[in-house]
Parts: sequence; C-alpha cells; structure tokens
Amino acid sequence: MKNNKKIIYSIIIIISIIVIGAGLYYVVANNEEKRENELIEEKISSEIDYLEDKIVNLFNKMNQIEYENYKISTEKIEGNTSSSEDDTSSNSNGSSSSESSGQENKTNSESQDTNNQSSGNQSSGQQENGQNNQTQQSAEEKENNQKYTLQAEGVLTQEINIDWDSIKIEVENIYTSIPTITLDLYQINIPQEDILNFNKQLDNLTLAIKDESKEKALTELVNIYDYIAKFTKQSTTDEMKIIGIDTKQNVLKAYSKLDSNDWTSISQDVQTAIDSFSRLLTDIKINDEKQYKSNKIYVMLNELKNSTEKQDTKLFLIKYEKLVEELNQLWYNNFWVNWIVAGKFRKELREESPGSIEQWC
Repeated sequence: MKNNKKIIYSIIIIISIIVIGAGLYYVVANNEEKRENELIEEKISSEIDYLEDKIVNLFNKMNQIEYENYKISTEKIEGNTSSSEDDTSSNSNGSSSSESSGQENKTNSESQDTNNQSSGNQSSGQQENGQNNQTQQSAEEKENNQKYTLQAEGVLTQEINIDWDSIKIEVENIYTSIPTITLDLYQINIPQEDILNFNKQLDNLTLAIKDESKEKALTELVNIYDYIAKFTKQSTTDEMKIIGIDTKQNVLKAYSKLDSNDWTSISQDVQTAIDSFSRLLTDIKINDEKQYKSNKIYVMLNELKNSTEKQDTKLFLIKYEKLVEELNQLWYNNFWVNWIVAGKFRKELREESPGSIEQWC
C-alpha cells in the first residue's frame, strides 16, 4: 500500500514538473515571438522613415530648398610667380657658364677637365632641383590662393537652376534599399498590390528625373509619398505619427502645384493639412513641450495658408521651408529610436552595396 502511494506521488510530481515546464516554455516562446515581431516592426518603421526622408529631400531639391542657412564658396586669388621664374633662369645661365668654362680649359690638364665636368653636373642638378621646387611651390600657391567665404543663403537669394545630377544620384541610391524594404513590408501583411505599385511609382519617378522633367517628377513624388503615408498607417497605431504624416502629405501636395499657379487648389490642400493637424491639438494627449511645438506648427500652417492669398511662389517657399523643418523636429523627437534595429538596417544596406548608403540615422 505504501509503495502504491509512493508511485502515485511520484507520478503526480512528474506530471506537475511536465505541466510547469510546458507552461514556462509556452511563456518564453510567446515572449520570444512577441519580441521578434516588435523588432521587425521597429526595423520596418526605421525603413519607412528612411524612405520618407529621402522623398521629402527630393521634393525640396526641385526648388533648391535647403535647411542650412549658409553655404561655403571659394574664390581664386591671383598669385605672383615671377621670382621663381627668375631663380630658374639664373640657375640655367649658371649651368651654361660652367660648361663653357670647362671646354675652354680642357687642353690644360685632364684633372682640370674632370673638375669642370663635375661642376657642370652639379649645376645641372641644381637646375633640376630648382624646377622641382618651382613645381611644388606652384602647387602650394594654387592651394593657398583659394579664398573660402561663408555666404548667407535663402529662398530669395538661391539659384533657380535645378541640380539634376545630385537628384539623379539621390534617386539611384534609393534602389539599394528597396529589396530589403520590400521583403520586410511583406512580413507585416502590407497588401502585395500596394508594394508592387510603390515600386512601379519609383520607376516612373526615375524616368521623369532621367528626362529632367520637373512637372512629371513632382507628380510622381506625390504618388510615392501617398504610398509612404499608407505604409505608415498600416505599420503603426501611433495617432501622433499618423496625424503628422497626413499633415505633411497635404502640404507636399500643395507644394507640388506651385508651378501650375493653381492657387485655389494649393489653398485647399493647405486647409486640408490644417484640418488634419488640428486633431493633434484636441484629441491627442501630449506633454507640455510637444504641446508648445504643436501650437507653433499650427500657427505656421495658417501662415502658409495666408501666403496663398498673395499668390507668390517665393513667399510660399519661405514659409514651407520653415514649416517642414519644424515638422521634422516634432516627428523625430516624438519617437524612441531603436538604434540597434536602425544599425542592422544600415549594415544590411552597406553589405548589399558598400559605400552607397549615407549614415542617415
């Protein structure tokens, strides 16, 4: 009887251990899977932010918009190299004199002839050294004759010509990241049709930039940004981020229509951006610092709307530049960046195309 009890107790203990072990394994496995999903979502969020930054930068380049207020320019300063030329000429004459003296005294003795030849060789070497020194001095003078100045730069003073070469390099570099981003988007169940259409729009943008067509390029940039906004909404539940992307989306739509002078449509797009951003002021709880920045952006949005009444492109661009810069600060300061995930993303891109990816984080 006692033996039976021991057997029963042993069985109970074994079953308890198995149940507890299975439970612990289930909890650990679920936590591991949850963490992996979180890492994937964070990585994709970094990738979408990367694309968003690149596309906005292309928007800005279409009108030479730069957030920096200064640029470095170089100016050549004419130098005086006459003294070097005189030195070289003097060395050359000295050499000729030595050689002439050697010929006149050749009949006197063999030792005298040998001395004169050595003198001639030494003088020739001095001439060669003089020429080398002159070349080095000229290179140094050329470098030193550069004057560097820091010039103020703004919308009203910038050049009108589009730097198409820079834009072509920028859009070409985006392709390096597309395979990685495409595979990751599939992991969070983004519709295949949206992913394929995004890639097609990128091809259309590239062709427009190849042809240096500003109107077509702006149209395709708007189409691409629409998909970036869609990917953002499908990959996050953060209302502040969704409102931010909605606002910027409508501001960029207005910006893309400046060359058409359709100020009615431009004003409507800006108003839509204001309506979208106003939700952040009423529906979302944010801290005091973010509240101040949000209020500031709301004022800037209304100032942008007021500029449409003047129907002046330069005035609009001045207010657009400051607004987008402020939106970017609100955007990136609002999120905790997973530097490990972002670092893995950059490492993947560098391995696929070494040296072609900028350190964007």
